[in-house]
Amino acid sequence: WHQSGVGVLRYEKRNVLGFSTDFAEDKTKSNWGIETTWIEGNPFEDNDEFDRLSYSDTFNLTVSVDRPTFINFFNPQRTFFFNSQIFMQYINNYKGGFVNNGPFNMLGTFTVQTGYMQDRLLPNVTFVYDVNSNSDAALPAITYRFTESFSATVGMNFFWGRWEY
Repeated sequence: WHQSGVGVLRYEKRNVLGFSTDFAEDKTKSNWGIETTWIEGNPFEDNDEFDRLSYSDTFNLTVSVDRPTFINFFNPQRTFFFNSQIFMQYINNYKGGFVNNGPFNMLGTFTVQTGYMQDRLLPNVTFVYDVNSNSDAALPAITYRFTESFSATVGMNFFWGRWEY
């Protein structure tokens, strides 16, 4: 009546090599950030393999642009913070059995946020677009800070795009 089984819990080591830089551009009054990484041996689900697992290297590039801007009509006291990011990924040795898109993936985001009532009321919205799946998202939210360590956030997430396996 007594049976037992074996379970394995592994924490795999990840080797990541990356470089990043940030700089301000005076002509457009924007801040730029560029990050690149190489991650060796990422596990991917592969329907063509017996154990449904393959390992491939990924190369990632992120470009971020920030610009605080006054829009006096909407908020004369605070700036609106505009942020745009582009995430690019290349999967080395990509196979047709992989369940994720590839070998090249690209995703973009655009965020707008500001603060009212001495930054107690913080509305923001983020838009997301994924190129390979041709899907979008809009993520509006509003945060009220009661104190510096206690706040409440209410938001909704809207997703749309084409259906795929």
